Amino acid sequence: MLLIVGMAIGLAIIHAIGAYLRYLPFEAKLPAEERARLGRYILLWTPVAVIIYSAYFWYAGLDVVSYKCVHFFGWIPFFALSLVVIRNEVMRHIFVGGMQTIWFLLLQTVSGTLILTMLPLEIAESAMRLPVQTALYIFFFVATLPLERRIFRNLLPPRLFAGNRLAGWCFAFLPFGICAAPLITLIDRPLMYTWTDRFARFFLLFWGFTLYQYALYAGDRAARIRNEQHTNELLTQQLQALESHAALLQSRAEDIRRARHDLRHYNRLLATLIRAGETERALDLIEAQDKGLLTRPIDAYCQSPIINAVLTIFMQAAKKEGIAASCAVDIDSPECPREGDSDLAILLANVIENAVIASRKQPEGQREVRVSLAYAAMQYALVVKNRCDAPLTFSEDGLPTTSEQGHGTGMVSVRSFGKKYGAEIIFEQKDGWVRFLMYWSGKEI
Repeated sequence: MLLIVGMAIGLAIIHAIGAYLRYLPFEAKLPAEERARLGRYILLWTPVAVIIYSAYFWYAGLDVVSYKCVHFFGWIPFFALSLVVIRNEVMRHIFVGGMQTIWFLLLQTVSGTLILTMLPLEIAESAMRLPVQTALYIFFFVATLPLERRIFRNLLPPRLFAGNRLAGWCFAFLPFGICAAPLITLIDRPLMYTWTDRFARFFLLFWGFTLYQYALYAGDRAARIRNEQHTNELLTQQLQALESHAALLQSRAEDIRRARHDLRHYNRLLATLIRAGETERALDLIEAQDKGLLTRPIDAYCQSPIINAVLTIFMQAAKKEGIAASCAVDIDSPECPREGDSDLAILLANVIENAVIASRKQPEGQREVRVSLAYAAMQYALVVKNRCDAPLTFSEDGLPTTSEQGHGTGMVSVRSFGKKYGAEIIFEQKDGWVRFLMYWSGKEI
């Protein structure tokens, strides 16, 4: 009975050790209360596991089969506790669980090799080997604890799971795939393995480590490529914004040239009428000129030239296409920062352009775009609304996504701006309207 309880305690400690190693990659991001909660759960479940293991060994007998069954299934409740506390990280949990299994197999192989080398054959092949191997595993865990902490705390670079979701799941299951062969052989084979088996397992773990290092390199390279693509897309958008601004300036210059030309003819005609004494016709001409000036107001949304230029361009473009467009801007307070006007102009160009494109697809009479931009209490608030009956598809970060060729680059600008300024972004579709809301402080983080 004492041996059964001792083995149950040893195996429960091994499973608690596995839970600790699986916790280490998430340690830095977990709040203190969640770390304490996970620790309490593990401490409370460990004595329960001891009781369950003891009862199972008492019922089934302490032999190789029951020993392996506890190893195969005893870790699952500990793993479930991590899933409950550390939520929305299933892909990472699977990856970390696989890596912890590889480490477990490595320590088990080392301890088994020592038993095969140092113990007499009659003990190495009997059930007495089980407590020795369990004790050796715990010893090697304690002896290599500094190395284990270093490895597992740095196990999850964020870029590994960015981008392609299918690739992320494949990589998450890679460690379990590496462990599959030795785990299957553990099911129906005796505890005693030949030297050939042990060398094969060492080589398997070596190639698993090699594949992991290659995956790190590939993930880092893919992240650099994505960053370069995003940078190129943002530079293209900045260039387009500058081209639009230059086109607006050229249009204004042509308007000024036409106005100067018309003014020159107007002055000559007015001088001729005055010299001829036709003062009534001269007064009529002046009144007609005043009415003409009043019918051609100049758009002035704010004091920022580049933001005003972007709003003017897209509001005029929307109105030309029969879209009811309205714009309310209040960012001219003295405390409003101006360092990010260029970034804000690019953001406005992309968001309003998307709203205009979506409104263009609506039936006539149901095309409308509303823009509101304000600054108050050290906070920007941008709201862009447009009519859109077609259902949108949203990505994991809550932004619209599309598979159409040549579309979707506007969301790159939104993500980049949000990351740069720590913005809170809300995108929603309701009652035939699409609403984009963004809040930020106006300062880079």
